[in-house]
Amino acid sequence: MSSGRVVIIGAGGHAREVADILRHRARSGSGSQLVGFVADDPENYPAEVGGVPFLGGWSWFDTAEREGLAVICAVGLPQLRRHLVGRVMARGLPFASAVSPLAYVSPGASLGEGLMVFPHAFVSAGSSLGDHSVVNVGASVSHDTRVGRFATLGPGVCVAGRVNVGEGCYFGVGSSVIDRVSVGAWTTVGGGACVTGDLPENVTAVGVPARVVKAREEGWHEETSGFGRG
Repeated sequence: MSSGRVVIIGAGGHAREVADILRHRARSGSGSQLVGFVADDPENYPAEVGGVPFLGGWSWFDTAEREGLAVICAVGLPQLRRHLVGRVMARGLPFASAVSPLAYVSPGASLGEGLMVFPHAFVSAGSSLGDHSVVNVGASVSHDTRVGRFATLGPGVCVAGRVNVGEGCYFGVGSSVIDRVSVGAWTTVGGGACVTGDLPENVTAVGVPARVVKAREEGWHEETSGFGRG
C-alpha cells in the first residue's frame, strides 16, 4: 500500500479488524496513516472505537482535506460492501487496500483495489482477487483461482486450484472448494460445507458435499438500514 491517509467505512467488528491490519502495516513502515472510521449512524459510536477516532457520518467527507485520502469499505457482507463502494465512487474518492504483513500473497497473484487480506491468509501463484474482495484469517486461495469482486472468503476457507469464485460470493467459516469448480455470482456457501461440483448463481448451499437449499432473486435484496456498519 502506498503512503497516504486512509478512512475506513464501517465501525463494527470487521472494520476494527481491518484497522488493526492498517496499524500493523504502519508500524512496519510500509503502510498509510489511518485517519479513522466513518459510518451512517454516528450517534451509535463513541469518539474512539478500539483506540481509533470515530470521525462521524458521511458528511465528514464534505469538509475533509481530500489530498492523499483513500477509503476502504470494511464490512463483511458482500451486498453491503457493494452498496458502500458505489457511494464512495459517487464522491470521487479513491480506494485503499488492507493486506496484512502476516499474510502471504504471491508476487505472481493479480490484485484488485479495495482488498482486505487478513493475517495468515495465503494467496497463491497465478490467482486473482477482484476489487473489494475479502480473504479472511487463515483462508487460502490456491494457484490459478479467480475470486470475483466483492466476494468474501471467511476464516479458514480453503479454495483449491483453478476455481472460479463468482462476484459477491460468501463462503462461511471453514468451508472448502475442490479444484476446477465454479461457484456462481452472489452464492452463499455455509460454514463447514465442501463444494465438490459447480454451483449456480444466487443460491445458498450447505453440507458435505454442498447441496443447494435455497435460491434468491438475482443480486440479493438490499436493506436500506445499517449500511456502514461492520
